Amino acid sequence: MTVRRFGQALAAVAAGLALAGCAVAGVPQPTASSPVATPALPPGGVFLATLDFAYGPAGFSIPAVAKPVGWTDLSELVTVVFAPADGQVVHDYLVANLSGMGCPITSQSSDSIVWQCGNWGGGFTMTSSQAALTLRKQT
Repeated sequence: MTVRRFGQALAAVAAGLALAGCAVAGVPQPTASSPVATPALPPGGVFLATLDFAYGPAGFSIPAVAKPVGWTDLSELVTVVFAPADGQVVHDYLVANLSGMGCPITSQSSDSIVWQCGNWGGGFTMTSSQAALTLRKQT
């Protein structure tokens, strides 16, 4: 290869690299997505995740003093059953804290609550013989 051909080849490589750099510069680079903020734990609460629930809205909590006596933990349905005596405690906790968990209440009575948590709909009801909340993933 002569010096002239080497110079031409070197110029071609340099031009190619310059063009490649321009092409790459014009392509949007992926950015790290910011993590979804988990709501702060309300006073006296415990996150469902802390209780080893695998599913449900991020940052959803229940009162720590109300111990679940039964539950379902499925990818699209979470149910937590409480002793009837805990019903009022759970009701009052949810009324006071759902909004701060990012779950606005859409309907409420003295013994029932309905709310929305992102793509999860929720409800709680209590009677003298039962108390339970349900979270259902909406598609």
